[in-house]
Amino acid sequence: MLRGDRAPQRHAQTAMHAAIEAWRAEEGVAAMLADFRRFGEGAALEACPALEAIFTRADTAEALAASLTGHFCRAIAANPLGHPPFRNAFNEGSSTMLLGKAGRAQLVLQAREPGAYTDSAVTFADLLRYDAVLAGRSQARIVRIHGPDDQVGMSEEPIVLQRGVRLGFDCNRETLMTEVVETRLVTLRLLQSAEHPMPSREYSRQTGRLLHQAAGSLASSRREMMAALLGRMGRVEAAPALADMALAEHEQSLRWQALRECLALDAATGFAALCAIARNPADPLGHPAGALRSQLLETYPELASLEDDRCPA
Repeated sequence: MLRGDRAPQRHAQTAMHAAIEAWRAEEGVAAMLADFRRFGEGAALEACPALEAIFTRADTAEALAASLTGHFCRAIAANPLGHPPFRNAFNEGSSTMLLGKAGRAQLVLQAREPGAYTDSAVTFADLLRYDAVLAGRSQARIVRIHGPDDQVGMSEEPIVLQRGVRLGFDCNRETLMTEVVETRLVTLRLLQSAEHPMPSREYSRQTGRLLHQAAGSLASSRREMMAALLGRMGRVEAAPALADMALAEHEQSLRWQALRECLALDAATGFAALCAIARNPADPLGHPAGALRSQLLETYPELASLEDDRCPA
């Protein structure tokens, strides 16, 4: 029926958009969204009072969610073919709905289904996170790390999550791991990514060893893929550009990927860039670059002549 006559679907979606606009126009919601936009520009949560209230005061987040669901329940009751116009996903017992995105900020509604959740690894990213638990109950742990990024120490703090709990995390060094959800856990979550995010890191929960790291931003991730593609294509003429990327970029993960591909394409150009990074004590990649240089010199002694020619002391 809908393929032959799309008018009912269009009418239903018009009603859904009207519902969200009515919600956004409410006085408290409008003030919150104005603060949300400032937060997305990099403002601290403390400088956004309407937004801060949702993640610090009792019942404010619950009232916001009740208002949202009220508008959409009425709209869906009158228009059963409609669906809320929010991006959403479901994966392994976790549902997410993106309520808003502005600059570096995201506002997300998340639900975790009842059950036990076990993770052998834990991930940390360069962002701030604020949680307001709306409903349900769960056993969880706050995991904090300390020490050098390649081998960290960990401490864990057990916590009970239930309606009214408010939490804030610097996710570069701390995060929350849900272990047992007793009744469906519903959380309103606010995220603010760093202006120049460091790579995300995944660690073994048992040993603290670094297992994997990835670019902290989508743009850097795309450039990593481009660097890897140039390497796989054997584009030797791209080696100087990859060396420049390894020396000049902010994103460490992108720099390291570019350096690896440069070394594979042109040993002389890549080794010169590696030496320059290794000899800069202020470079955060200096230590791993020095370790790689030593490893390469041990395996390929002929590289010493390149070091003498291209990396004079």
